[in-house]
Amino acid sequence: MAQIMLKRLLAPPAAAPLPAARLPLLPGLLLVFAAYLAVAQLTMAIGTAGHGLFVPFWPPAGIALAALVLGGGRLWPAVLLATLGSALISGFAPLTGLLMGAGNALGAWAGYRLLRGPLQFDPRLGRPQDVLHLCFSAPVLGGAISASLGVGALSLGGSLEPAQLLPAWRGWWVGDLAGTQLLAPLLLAWLQPREGLDHGRWRHLAVAAVVAAALSSLWFFSERAPESFAYAGLLLLLTLIWIAFSCELRLVTLALATTALTAAVFAALGTGPFANIEPQLVQVKLQVLIASLTAVTLALAAANRQRRSAEEDRNRAEERLEQVLDSLDDVIWTLEAEERRFSFVSGATQRLSGHSAAELYANAMRWADDLHPADREATLAAFERQFAGEAADQEFRIIRDGEVRWLRVRSHPVVVAERVVRIHGITQDVTSLHRAMDRLAASEERLRRALGASEVGVWDWAVETGNLQFVLAVADGNGYRLAERSVGLAAGEASLPPEDRARAMQALLDCRDGRSLRFRCEYRTHTRHGHWRWFRGEGQVVDSADGQARHLAGTFRDIHERKQVEAELEKLSMAVEQNPSVVFITDAQGRFEYCNQAFSEVTGYGLEDILEQTPRLLKSGLNEVGTYADLWRTINAGKTWRGRLLNRRRDGSIYVCLQAIAPIRDANGRITHFVSISQDLSELQESPDLWPPRRRS
Repeated sequence: MAQIMLKRLLAPPAAAPLPAARLPLLPGLLLVFAAYLAVAQLTMAIGTAGHGLFVPFWPPAGIALAALVLGGGRLWPAVLLATLGSALISGFAPLTGLLMGAGNALGAWAGYRLLRGPLQFDPRLGRPQDVLHLCFSAPVLGGAISASLGVGALSLGGSLEPAQLLPAWRGWWVGDLAGTQLLAPLLLAWLQPREGLDHGRWRHLAVAAVVAAALSSLWFFSERAPESFAYAGLLLLLTLIWIAFSCELRLVTLALATTALTAAVFAALGTGPFANIEPQLVQVKLQVLIASLTAVTLALAAANRQRRSAEEDRNRAEERLEQVLDSLDDVIWTLEAEERRFSFVSGATQRLSGHSAAELYANAMRWADDLHPADREATLAAFERQFAGEAADQEFRIIRDGEVRWLRVRSHPVVVAERVVRIHGITQDVTSLHRAMDRLAASEERLRRALGASEVGVWDWAVETGNLQFVLAVADGNGYRLAERSVGLAAGEASLPPEDRARAMQALLDCRDGRSLRFRCEYRTHTRHGHWRWFRGEGQVVDSADGQARHLAGTFRDIHERKQVEAELEKLSMAVEQNPSVVFITDAQGRFEYCNQAFSEVTGYGLEDILEQTPRLLKSGLNEVGTYADLWRTINAGKTWRGRLLNRRRDGSIYVCLQAIAPIRDANGRITHFVSISQDLSELQESPDLWPPRRRS
């Protein structure tokens, strides 16, 4: 998985897809239609004089093919209308014009489908085969279709004699070929989104245009020495080759267009090598010139572009790899054995050692200056053994900014012909690991002390062997040590009293057999002094297979004092619960929390009836005015209140009681509860001597 992710990371970025069309459909159709008609009429206007029906090249064919490649098949209706309109405007009979226009449109469509289909054409012209497909494969097929329908239409219209059919077809076909070669690469190069040109490349553009025009003029204006034509042509080709290798594709296509247009203009004027030549030969020579210059120059430009793209991809991959390595916490390095110098050190070296890669490139032993004195000799010896072919895996310390840090080095020598040529290695900072080990040792020491102070023991039961091990920290003259005792399960079982033995063993076996996840049990066992003491054991399964525990571990704690306190509390609880006096307890806000059985018998209220209630539940409204105010004032002052109250039972009857209410304080002296103890005096209620008339509240 890591290799796959690294390959994806280092892979060159995919080229952005070519947009089908930047313009909405209707403006795009209008633009293609207008451009085709304009260029068609201009081409016919500057056609070579005396060449009859045919011009030396037909640039509208390049416009049609480029429009379909850039905008897709949706622009073909504009191409069709433009070809039909151009033919009709040129003065041909309607049927002839329609057939000629349809042939031009079908030829462009056939070339486009050929490029989009089996040829797998890339419109960015980044490969030599893309240039050849655009300049030859597509126009050869498209031109053949266009020439066949066009010449056929002219023949049917009576414009051509039978003897003229083959020359006319050849001229038409080569004209479409030359026009596509002239304009299609130019349009594809300039109408695709690319990075803007810097000033240096604009200077290249100016130089290329001027040189191409000058050389073309020199060649085509020269009329004296025929041998100079070859020299001028060679110089022109060399110039275009220089442009192909030094400029981007846009500038290359512009220089080619400048050269081709210059040649076409002077061929039309009949100057230079085209002077005094048959019109058909002028056409052929011009077409061969355009085809050869375009094919050679664009192919070289594409090959050069492909080479630069490969170099850029490689550089980007190297940059990404370097970024990946620099992002790691570990240092990746390569050491050349013979020169004893680093050929590569990742950027993490600055973070790890404090030394930059440049320092290590300049001095391969710079890292050794920071070695800890205690590790210096062994570390340098291991370093030297690498040059003898020994792999290294060593940890050592360095002193950096006054801080001791641990490093781990793993290296692998590369041996060629029984000789170490280089060493690949990785350096890691393992300071945190060593600190963790130190913390673990300190933690173990604290555990020993805690076990000794808390009298908590540890037990471990290996089910397969039956070994039951007890560990307890005991104090000695040197602090605490861990005392261990191993016994069999049977011996451990025998140390328990019969009334605890079955319960403890059942809880243990439930964990062993998978019926319970945790072990919890309170039991008694004999001490070394022969006394019974209470312990609480807890634990869980730490290793199991197929539902059966193989290993259990846990702790045990002496709870004998707690058990004694619980026994005393149970006695007190029974004494309160069975006391004939009425007892209840409230919180600091006066809400019931407890009542004994006598309370329920006297009042008729059970504990579930009075929870979250207050003693107002018993208020009869027959007590003296100020009684309750005096009661709360007394108990909130931390004193005990005593008095006689008339209370109301659940059934509405009145009973008389002598009641004492006292506060309960916590260890900080804060009142947390109130306890009430009262005696029912209902049997005295009928004595008038005991109950003189009073104001009631």
